[in-house]
Amino acid sequence: MVEFLVLATLAVVGLSIVAIVGFVFFLMKMVLWVVFFPLKLVFWALFFPIKLVSKLLWLPVGLAFGTLGMGLGVIGLPLLFLVLGGALLFALLAVIVGILIPAIPFVLLGLLLWTMFGRSAATA
Repeated sequence: MVEFLVLATLAVVGLSIVAIVGFVFFLMKMVLWVVFFPLKLVFWALFFPIKLVSKLLWLPVGLAFGTLGMGLGVIGLPLLFLVLGGALLFALLAVIVGILIPAIPFVLLGLLLWTMFGRSAATA
């Protein structure tokens, strides 16, 4: 019983140390955020027009590559499904063979017992 009490105390102490370290990192993050957020706003206001112009200039190229990718996808997706269907069919066949191979001795034993103890053919 005492061991459990000591173990619980160690767990509580460990968790409290982790909480203190986490709180210290949280305070550091908040201080850095308060210091650097106005700087981030200034950089954003300064570079936003450049970013907007570059994105607008890249728009036709992005649309062209997107259209090309969509066209290749329309062609390639059925081929991919065909290959995946073939692989799935092969895997299904492998599973069936893998299940049936261990059953072969039992099937042969059943056929042997059937021939030995089965009814004989009726004679006329």
